[in-house]
Amino acid sequence: MLEIKHLTAKRKNKTVLNDISFSLKPHTVTAVIGKNGCGKSTLCECINQTVPYVGEILYSGRNIALMPPRERASYISFLPQCLASPHITVRELIALGRSPYTDIGHRATKTDIQKCMFAAEETGVSHMLDTFVDELSGGERQKAYLAMTLAQDTRIMLLDEPATYLDMEYERALMDTLTEIKSRYKKTILVVMHNLNYAMKYADNVAVIKDGSLAFYGSRDDCMDSGIIEAVFGVKKYVAGNELFFG
Repeated sequence: MLEIKHLTAKRKNKTVLNDISFSLKPHTVTAVIGKNGCGKSTLCECINQTVPYVGEILYSGRNIALMPPRERASYISFLPQCLASPHITVRELIALGRSPYTDIGHRATKTDIQKCMFAAEETGVSHMLDTFVDELSGGERQKAYLAMTLAQDTRIMLLDEPATYLDMEYERALMDTLTEIKSRYKKTILVVMHNLNYAMKYADNVAVIKDGSLAFYGSRDDCMDSGIIEAVFGVKKYVAGNELFFG
């Protein structure tokens, strides 16, 4: 569905990503993990076409760089790590997710309204639809933006560290929500994560980036068995009950 081929990107003449190639499997969650500064966010920004790169990113065999922006936005949605706090309501923010589908006057159809309300309910922000975004806490703002991304109703969702402002309880709830969205609505999700244990618990597949290169890509179980986590992050693997975790 989404294929990344020989992707190389630079920032300020420094190579940040070097010859990255892998494909997202449909209807799965892929966790992208790696140390700070390894290029995880740059990977998302390349897919979102906001950072120049060499190589190809294909959606169903088509080069997304050659697609009109509105068409591309109907296939791929992106939740960045740094979120603005505009003085608009949560309802208005979520409605922005329908921009690829509305006419020049941005008039919402019945379908647009239904998808926005669905997204609000799924992400738990229905009770604050009339609250201004710049009055929300960091965690509330994160969930409101997730609702906007979900309302966009794309087959592929890119999430760059969506749990940044969430405590452990809400981070777990977020990952439960993403898993449910994947399974129930056949979404393909790529999520940049810092929490190794949650990545190993919730992801179907894992991409490990080290110093701008792809050190591993494969299933969660193969990742845990490969020793790559210990090698890249300098952690140890433990067993607690029937679960493995790193620390």
